[in-house]
Order: sequence, then C-alpha cells, then structure tokens
Amino acid sequence: MTMQTIPLNHLVPSPFNVRKTGAKEGIDGLAASIAAHGLLQNLSVRPAESDGLFEVVAGGRRLAALQLLAKQERIAFDFPVPCETRDDADASEISLAENELRLPMHPADQFDAFKKLADQGKGPEEIAARFGTTAKTVMQRLKLALVSPKLIACYRRGEISLDCLMAFTVTDNHKQQEKVWKDLPEWVRQRPSHIRHALTEQHLAAESPLAQFVGMAAYEAAGGAVLRDLFDDENSGWFTDPALAQRLAAEKLDHAGQTVRGEGWKWVEIMPDLSWETLREYGRAVPERSPPTPDQQREIEALTAEGEAIMEEHGEEPQDQALQDRLWRIQERVVDLSEGEESWPDDAKANAGAVIGIGHEGALDIRRGLIRPEDKKAVRKANKAKRKTASAGKDKAPSPALPAALIEDLTAHRTAALQTRLAAQPKVALLAVVHVLALGLFYGAARSDSILRISPTATCLDHSAEDIEACKAAKELAAATLAMRKRLPKDPAKLWAWLTEQDQRTTLALLALCAAHSVDAVQKKHDPVPLDHANQLAAAVKLDMAAYWQPTAVGYFGRVSKEQTLEAVAEGHSKEAAENIARLKKGELVKEAEKRLKTSGWLPMILRSA
Repeated sequence: MTMQTIPLNHLVPSPFNVRKTGAKEGIDGLAASIAAHGLLQNLSVRPAESDGLFEVVAGGRRLAALQLLAKQERIAFDFPVPCETRDDADASEISLAENELRLPMHPADQFDAFKKLADQGKGPEEIAARFGTTAKTVMQRLKLALVSPKLIACYRRGEISLDCLMAFTVTDNHKQQEKVWKDLPEWVRQRPSHIRHALTEQHLAAESPLAQFVGMAAYEAAGGAVLRDLFDDENSGWFTDPALAQRLAAEKLDHAGQTVRGEGWKWVEIMPDLSWETLREYGRAVPERSPPTPDQQREIEALTAEGEAIMEEHGEEPQDQALQDRLWRIQERVVDLSEGEESWPDDAKANAGAVIGIGHEGALDIRRGLIRPEDKKAVRKANKAKRKTASAGKDKAPSPALPAALIEDLTAHRTAALQTRLAAQPKVALLAVVHVLALGLFYGAARSDSILRISPTATCLDHSAEDIEACKAAKELAAATLAMRKRLPKDPAKLWAWLTEQDQRTTLALLALCAAHSVDAVQKKHDPVPLDHANQLAAAVKLDMAAYWQPTAVGYFGRVSKEQTLEAVAEGHSKEAAENIARLKKGELVKEAEKRLKTSGWLPMILRSA
C-alpha cells in the first residue's frame, strides 16, 4: 500500500465495490460536509486496466460527492485526492471490510455535535449548509439535544424509541419529562401520543374546536402563548392558557348572541359544547320555508344549465377533479336555493328558543327552534287545534308514552329496515310503486295514503337518528346501491337505451332499489305518516326488526323512564330479572337492562309487526 494524491478526473468507480443498495443516497449532504470540512478519509484505489486511471474500491460515495462538487464548480476537475494505492489486494474484500466494519454514529452523538456547534455561535442555517441538510432538521436535532440527560441515556440504551424521544420535546422542563416517564405504565411508555398527551394535558390543542373557534391570531394578539411541536409537520401546537381561550370564545359567542336575542325568541342560551347528547332532550319547532325568490330561481336555472353542460361533455363523473368538485358545489347550491329561506312564525318563537355554541369544526353553530322540556306541554297545547284540523281524516300516529325524539329515532331504524327489505323483493316493490302511482292518478292522494315518496330523490334519515348510516340495514342498502351503480351507464342520456336492453329481472331489481330509497315511515312529531301502509308494507316484506335493531343503553333505555325500562326487562327476560335491578340508579339500571335483553329479540311496541 502506498500513499499518493491522484487527480479527481483520473478516478473511476470500481465494479468490485460491494455497496449496491443506497450507494447514491445522501450524496448532497456528504458533498456539503467535504466542502466544509475537507476529505476526512482517504480513498482506497487500485490501477485500472486503462493507463493513468485508478478504480476506487473503497470510498465510492466520497468519489461521487467529489465529482458533484466539481460539477458545481466548487473544486477543480483535477482536484488532488489523497488515496491509498493497493496493487495486488482483493478489491471486493477491501470494499467489504470498509463497509462492514464501520460503526455508524449513534443519533444522540449527532444531537450533541450539533448542540456544540450551536453553542459556538453557529446558526441552524450555517450548520445545515456544512452538513448538507435542512435548517428544520438541525433545529429538530438541537431540540432533541435539550431533552433530559436521563432520558437521553435511556435512548442510548435502547429503552426509549426515537419517536418517543421526539414526543418529550414538547416541553423543555426536565423534571416534568422525567416525572411523566416515571409515572407512565410500561405499555404506554412506547406510545408517543400518550407521552405528548401527558405533557400537554393542562393545555388546549390548537386543532380542538374551541381553539379553532377563537383562532390562533386572536389568541396570540390577546397575549396567549403557543407551545409548538417541531416534529409536527403542521406545527399546530397547544394553547398554554386555556382560560384565556375560553374567555375569548365566550366573548365571541356572546357577540353572536346579541343578534339572535333580537329575533324574538322566548330564550337564548350560550352552550359552547354543542352535541347531540346535550340537545336530545329538547323538542323541535317547525320552521316555515318560503319559495325561492325570482333571483334565486334564476340562479337555480343558471346552475342547472351549467351542470347539465358539464355532464353532457364530461359525463356524470368527470375524470377531472376540478370538474367533479364544481358539479358537487352546483348540486349543493341548487338544493340550498330550492329549499327556500327558513323563517320562524311568531307563535313558534313564543315557546321556543335558540342555543349558540361551537360546532365540531370550530365554526359558530346556532340551533334555532328548540323547545325546553318544561315548555313541551305548552307547545303541544298551542298546536293541538292546528294538528286536529290538518290531520282530519288522516291516519294518526298513536300517542305512546315514548318521547317524540325517540319515536322518530326508532321509526327511522324501521324505515331503514323497510328500505333494505323492499330492495330485495322486486315483486313487492312493483306492487308498492303501482299502488302509489294509482293513488296519485286516480285518487289524488299519493302523499297522504302511501309511505313511498316517488320522486328523483332519496329519503334522508340521518336527521332523525344518530349514526343511522352505521346500522345493519343502512349498510345493506348502501352495498346494494353501489352494486347497481356500477352496472348503470355513467351518462344519464344513455339510461333509456340501457334499460331497453335489460331483461325483466334486472329492470325489476332497479325498480325495487329506487322504490326502497323512497320509503319514508319516520314518525315525526309534526308530520304524521300513514301507519296502516307502513304496517302493510312491513308484512309484505316479512320485516323482523329484531334482525336490524336491539335495545341499548344509549339508543333506548337511557331515553325512557325507569318504569318503562323495568317493564321491558320483565317482558323480554323475566319478572325476577326486573325485580333484581329495580333498586339500581338510572345509570346502572340502563346498563343492566341492555345486558339482559341483548339477545332476547325484545322490541318496543312501535317496532313490532302489526
């Protein structure tokens, strides 16, 4: 072996170099390091078959970095490179020895090295340039260097993963870091999200609805501090002063409330945390909707024409995402305009109110027309004469002791089950469709005597029952709809021709599916449905609601009285079971009732077959 300097343009890669995978990775960083610190390790070479050239058998990545610097004109193409020349050594063995025996630097050593450079006055940008990395990476490494030395020691021993060490950087308080590590159970210690939560549980996450409602800019303008996570790509962080955020939110909500209070409601209440649970005890007044104004009608026509033009040229589902998004916005806007403006009559406002809160996405959420439990009796009395006149001669829903909201929820589940059963029975669907068409043509009573809403729209159930789309019946109908959608032509102009080519079985299957989507047997407080027809259809499709619904603490028992819960247990399980749980408090009672009736097949009267 001899030492000599060889011009860079006389060096070529050796075919015997064993490093194949990752050989080209990190060349930019290595070039930056060589430019800043020089070549710290000589290349091992041997004479090539061509005169004057040398093959680099160990140091191929350093050669690539030097060639990159020459290409960038940061060094000359004949830059003198210190090399160890080996005449007769086995090239592959030398390459293997250098790559196999090299011990990589532990990441913690890199943290410390960057910190020493920073302590010497070098900024992140300068350090990044010297090592061919980014300033953000340098700042992240410097942040890791500030974690408690005790935790760094655990990291070196392999007791903490790098991801978990990153989680500890959300605070610089070593005592807090060490306490969290000590107090966390062993199985939680290796979960970064749990570590971050433990370190920030006194703060308010910036992505929370409350923080989004207040806004980062307003919070910081009011003097609030933000704790940020350098390892979070979105760098959202946490508000360190939740009380300030709550005060700002209260002021913003109160300002919105001033407008609503001027609308004439009986009461207006601020409820920052709006949820289905907090509002489920309230009744709902019914708003009036005015028809679209002439300007709105013209906008509907213009949007409809635009949508039809897009579909005519690009199909119902354009490949271009921008066109898809435009079609979606057109459809939403047309629906909004077609519904007309919502208005509330004075008699509705006299017994109803509004709540103002924060929605799930952090937006202002105003719910109007809510009726407090103590006002429900007065509202029923005030509307009794109206309902009596409006429903004269029509089928009326019975007046069971169940709450109106629960009745609507249960009958929404029954409607979902009717829909999926009807979709699978084309012969019954044919009867149902002919029935409603004949009612309209020969009797002028399609709406009042049938529960099918034959129109180009589908019945929406998600306003009547929480998470209805997750129930078994809704999933079955969604699957059948998707399967049919894949068979239909994408262009609506081609639908008629497609239908004429299908056999009767396919046509009836499509008819059944369309009819199923139109079924609406939901019993709403101010919108009675023809119960006789609902029962007739349920019998025709042999509906067994026990296959689609079962009583739960949240969905049923928590919404009825203790007496009704005990009656259900006695009927669905045994009188002894009801007596055994009779002394329990409501919270425990509903849980025990759910356990005892879980597989019993018990149904409330409103869901039983007539």
